[in-house]
Amino acid sequence: MSQSIITTAFERWKAQESIDGNLIVLDEFVFAHIPNLELEKPIDRNEGLPDAKYIVHRQTVNKTGVVNQNAVAYSVTVGAEIGDFDFNWIGLLNKKSGTVAMIVHAPTQRKIKTQAGQQGNVLTRSFLLEYLGASKETAINTPAEIWQIDFTARLSGIDEMQRLINTDSYGEASFLGDAFLVGKTGNQYFVTKGIGYIGGLRAELTSNQNITVPAESTKVYADVSYQGNITSRWQTQIQLTVKPDLKNYIDNAGFPHFVFAIASISADGQITDLRPKGTLDFQQLDDALKAHEKSRNHPDATLTAKGFTQLTDKTGSSQALAPTQKLVTDLHSSAMDSAYSANNNANTRLPSTGTAVASQKLATPRKISGVAFDGTQDITLTAGNVGAATPAQVNEAKTMATNAQNTANRAETKADNAQGTANRAETKADNAQKTANDGVSKANTAQTTANNANNNANGRVPNTRKVNGKPLSAD
Repeated sequence: MSQSIITTAFERWKAQESIDGNLIVLDEFVFAHIPNLELEKPIDRNEGLPDAKYIVHRQTVNKTGVVNQNAVAYSVTVGAEIGDFDFNWIGLLNKKSGTVAMIVHAPTQRKIKTQAGQQGNVLTRSFLLEYLGASKETAINTPAEIWQIDFTARLSGIDEMQRLINTDSYGEASFLGDAFLVGKTGNQYFVTKGIGYIGGLRAELTSNQNITVPAESTKVYADVSYQGNITSRWQTQIQLTVKPDLKNYIDNAGFPHFVFAIASISADGQITDLRPKGTLDFQQLDDALKAHEKSRNHPDATLTAKGFTQLTDKTGSSQALAPTQKLVTDLHSSAMDSAYSANNNANTRLPSTGTAVASQKLATPRKISGVAFDGTQDITLTAGNVGAATPAQVNEAKTMATNAQNTANRAETKADNAQGTANRAETKADNAQKTANDGVSKANTAQTTANNANNNANGRVPNTRKVNGKPLSAD
């Protein structure tokens, strides 16, 4: 998106020209191509002419006109005989002083020259300069012609606002129904017709489009751009690109391209749909609903309130759990088995018409743990009858367990004492090793001293030598 400013240098120069009684003359356009120009960054009002190596064209102002008493227009027409060059910077200046009055930063544009049978393009660029008394101070009184009023920035601003509004509604991308769905018939891949929004641009495929897919993992991208010129109808251009990766970009003509991966395709031909659907609000609501479904943030059903029912296959006293079909079946089977057993048991009992006297004595006497029982009187069973230990035997077992525990404790104490003895022996061994190491160190020092003394002696004059025939053993 283009930006423009009036420079502080122009304000200072204009003030001085007014003091000197001179007219404000702006008579030259300068076109430049600046690498890595940041279009979204505000223009510094202290900015001046770019470096000469970036300037691609200079041209005298062709036409001036007054819009109102506080606004004047300056225009140039760059003919088809000029080119080829790219530009993204335009300046309006006073050629004599070199003062830059206005600056525009714009998306990179291409100027083509007519040559070798190729028709070049003709560009018209205008500056609208507004300040109090502009018409009077510049002595420009001729009304500006319609062609001098450059509505490019205004129209581009409207297009960009609409794109951003769509982005607010549809997000980075959104597709309606099966639009842009990647499918396959036999070995032929295709993209389904329909309407989608990519980067805020409305794109419509009017028919299914066949695509060629390599025998390797890749992605299918919808690549859209809004294109046209000053005299043509602007519309969305759509390309379908198959490659592993693609980012938003600006083409050689300066048109921004917005891309979105609509599908991924594996090496074995499996298609994964990557298209978001519906408006951004719908997408967010759908995502929130799916997340809510997976969460446990739901009320549980009770005897008095609606909610999510929890199931159980175990019996209990909860009033918030519902039995499963299996639990109901198990309980029914258990109840039927109990009823059958109870019925059989009842059939073996005293008939309702019988009397208790008839059952006071067993028809056949029995023994309980070796003690005779015929039903006529109570019997007493001892520990010996049922194979249980007597109190004396229990006490004896306790005593034996206590003695065993005491023996284990004494063994543990002896083990601890043995460990302490071993630790002290290890300490003495460490001290002996240290003493031995010190002895070796001292022996090494003595050896070094002896070697040094021997070397010193070897460097002396032998006492058998003579001076003037006299031995060195005497003065």
